[in-house]
Amino acid sequence: MLSSELVAEKMFKILKGNGHSLKLYTDEGADTVDPSEARRFYIIDNGTMISLDETDNTRNIKVSLGSNVDHQSIKETLGQIKKLANRSIIEYTLKNYARTIEPKDFDYQAQKVKDMKQQDKVNEGIGAAYGSSKSSYQKLENARLVIKHNKAVNEEQRGSRSRNIQAIYIENAEGERYRFPSNNLAGGRAMLRHVQAGGNPHDDFGKHIAEQCSELKKLKEFRRYSEKNGLVNEDTADIVEAVIGRINSIRETLNRMKGARTYSAMIEDFEAKDEQLDENGLDDIKTAFTVHHFDENVEGALPYVQSLVREMQAVREHNTKVADTINTLVSVVENSGKTVWVKEGTDIVGDPENPMNHTFENSSARAQLGAVMEYIANVLDESESTMSNCLAEASKLVDSINDDAILGKSAKALASLMPKLRPTHNETPVHAENNQWEKDINTVLESFDINKLFS
Repeated sequence: MLSSELVAEKMFKILKGNGHSLKLYTDEGADTVDPSEARRFYIIDNGTMISLDETDNTRNIKVSLGSNVDHQSIKETLGQIKKLANRSIIEYTLKNYARTIEPKDFDYQAQKVKDMKQQDKVNEGIGAAYGSSKSSYQKLENARLVIKHNKAVNEEQRGSRSRNIQAIYIENAEGERYRFPSNNLAGGRAMLRHVQAGGNPHDDFGKHIAEQCSELKKLKEFRRYSEKNGLVNEDTADIVEAVIGRINSIRETLNRMKGARTYSAMIEDFEAKDEQLDENGLDDIKTAFTVHHFDENVEGALPYVQSLVREMQAVREHNTKVADTINTLVSVVENSGKTVWVKEGTDIVGDPENPMNHTFENSSARAQLGAVMEYIANVLDESESTMSNCLAEASKLVDSINDDAILGKSAKALASLMPKLRPTHNETPVHAENNQWEKDINTVLESFDINKLFS
């Protein structure tokens, strides 16, 4: 039987020999240029993914065709891949998708591999799994994880004690046994860590672990349902992507809970909160993910999906507000003429309240920019109320700007405003001190870190 490395090299030669442009990924999803390391081959020119899957005890070459693939144009290539599978005694499966596919659509495969590689490792004191053909055990000092299997464990198969799970139990030092409400092994190990540390399944953090597992299960069902029924389209793609992101986040959180150091940090930062979900207003989501009838089996996931949708909407609304605020500031600065007045008697260059006269050792560029905007807003003359209001509003939002282009706009607006600032005088003409004043301001700006954004 050919090794997986050799099979991967042969797959690469077939694909390149047929003139396809490729992107190669390892089994954990990392980019690679070494064909022997690759386990996923993405054909760039037609959006096809060909995977050498080794996660289910058997090897399988899986071909995933997007909706835009011309089957006739790739028929010869697939024929050669299928022959390679047959010669190598590897299963071959082909699946057609009702949408175009991208490499990120297969991130779940990489996560599955990562999870498998961790399953049989000792994790900061959690012992390796052992037991009989129908029961497995893992110890953590005076606590124990008990895993009941619905199929006999095959010791010769890697990770066999992590599969075919019928039930998970947690035992504390007194021998009291608690059935974990999920068959998620990472969640069970997180609860084992919690019980060993003196917690119990019914306290706030124990309930939080169980709720994370419940949410993960329902979101995974929702994702499978959406992809299986071809419901991922322009209207729903953002929602499904948010669901996938949340699935990965929960997995990572549960895995971190297993470790002694990370558990301690998480329990210290944990704040109990009401995790009841709002189940009102689900009709729009239900309609978007309905085939001819809605599958009631995934209805339990809808409150979680709605929560993600609301988060996305809040982020979009915030980003729109930020963009509008900064664009208004830019417009006001551009139309402010040659002079913008500051309050009479204000000495910006010598003012100890001016943040530009201080060293920002531990402040981010955004924080520095916001501080200067707030200061200028406060020292502008009453006649410059529009400019002052724009700067004050921008100063509150600048720290949350995620778009570098918007951040650059705000920085450049401030840079172009500075030379226009003039102190208000009752008797002395303003322009009499222009040259020296501009030199002083430029000297301050040159020593101010935010100038890095202006280059």
